Amino acid sequence: MNPRRRNATRFTAWPLWPLGNPTELGIIRWSDLEYETMVKVRKLFKTYGGKPVLKELDFEVEEGERVYILAPNGFGKTTFLKVLANIEPFQKGEIEVFGIKSPSHKIRAMISYISERDNLYPGFRIIDILRFISGFWEIDRSKFENFLSLLKINPLKLKRYSEFSKGERTLIRVALGLSIKAKIYLIDEPLSSLDFVLREKVVKLLGEMEGGTFILTSHEIDELLPFANRFVFLKDGKFFLESRDRDKVKDIYREVFA
Repeated sequence: MNPRRRNATRFTAWPLWPLGNPTELGIIRWSDLEYETMVKVRKLFKTYGGKPVLKELDFEVEEGERVYILAPNGFGKTTFLKVLANIEPFQKGEIEVFGIKSPSHKIRAMISYISERDNLYPGFRIIDILRFISGFWEIDRSKFENFLSLLKINPLKLKRYSEFSKGERTLIRVALGLSIKAKIYLIDEPLSSLDFVLREKVVKLLGEMEGGTFILTSHEIDELLPFANRFVFLKDGKFFLESRDRDKVKDIYREVFA
């Protein structure tokens, strides 16, 4: 998560937003949204350094879907999530989220993006991170505390974020991102660099989620298969094919990418 819309020095109060709840300040009201498809992408084209990464890509997501994007490293999965999250620009095409055309700050307010990168503030304690992030998104504090309890992490300790192990920092980022009151959760490689015990904890957190729409990526295919209900395969800058049969996902992956 990399919010940049206001000066960090203003974020001093928890659990209140610095200027009130954004959904009551005209940033977005869920009840005002009119849309037929939650996410709609048409002819998306994105380059890095002049090299095409996403090429004429089409994609749609309905509310409540849990979409698992599958592809080897370097095929554009992370880039696609960043574009959806309004973090990365794109050169051509159209993106609509809840009927709102991207790019838009309103879209960013509706999305929780959980990055693979260790991008929280090393000198902050957990309570400091909460105060800061609550300046941009509304957080379900009881859910966050429950998640930390499941992970056996005490949020009241004075320990700074940088003093937690790499695995614990990943768990904190995932727990925080899932506790944001968002409409869409974009989750990039949540199991990366974790041992099997910590991977099980991340899977347990995801299993605690009720409702919501998810788009996620991971190289650890097996562990997230039960969570997802739609599987799409990204190849040559486009979504090559998809399936809803999780029992066939690994066979399809071998056939497409072998």
